[in-house]
Amino acid sequence: MISAISLYISILRFIKEEFGEETIEKIHQYQMKRTVELGRELRSSLEDNSLKAFCYRMDQNCAGTHEWEKLRDTETQQAYRFTRCTWAEIFRSLNAEDIGIWICEGDSPTAAAFNLDIKFKRTKTLMEGDECCDHEFFVETER
Repeated sequence: MISAISLYISILRFIKEEFGEETIEKIHQYQMKRTVELGRELRSSLEDNSLKAFCYRMDQNCAGTHEWEKLRDTETQQAYRFTRCTWAEIFRSLNAEDIGIWICEGDSPTAAAFNLDIKFKRTKTLMEGDECCDHEFFVETER
């Protein structure tokens, strides 16, 4: 897997050198668009589009590649503290956090594509060198 990611990074670095930052930004935007499409595909594959259903699927996808503690687990709020992320480890080892962060940036649009009522907040990422990623998915309730 590392060699494939290394190839991906080297191709992106080459494209940036040859065609400029604007082209890299177009690739970045395309990746975000695909992330949204994956969130919609997930929504259409499940009967339940609740916050808990979304986070349950996320937990399954992260098993084996991430380490985390669930801080809150309610119908309207799911909060996590991730202390290990394979993606962060790989991209940081390749000095490509600027590209790896694209994966992190997909969390919010994926959640919204799954269910427009799901919001996301994060203030720290392992990818950017913080000691953890603090994920909070929530549904805003009317006041």
